[in-house]
Amino acid sequence: MIKKADLTAYKCRACGHVMYPRHDRCLNCNGREFDKIEPQGKARLLTYTILNELPWGIDERGRVIGIVEFENGVRATGLVLTEEPKVGMKLAATMQPVRVISGIKTYGLAFEPTK
Repeated sequence: MIKKADLTAYKCRACGHVMYPRHDRCLNCNGREFDKIEPQGKARLLTYTILNELPWGIDERGRVIGIVEFENGVRATGLVLTEEPKVGMKLAATMQPVRVISGIKTYGLAFEPTK
């Protein structure tokens, strides 16, 4: 089952730094007051790595993990669902099973190529 990604990022009221996930203090200025924001638009792949040696329970090679940035500056990390990732490619965010542990699906952030 694939779901629309429901993400909430946080923007520091003091300096405007955007964080996802939330931290107790701003990573830029140590401020403690934040406004909630949602990622806007498509995501752009900033960087990625291909994992060939995965933890126990994942019988897969070549899993792609990437960092993306949405049009409003929100950055997130997740599974990139393509065999040929390219820095700068446009992606759409979804929440879907990214791992099965003891028969139980674990949902996580995944990105699919889009035009």
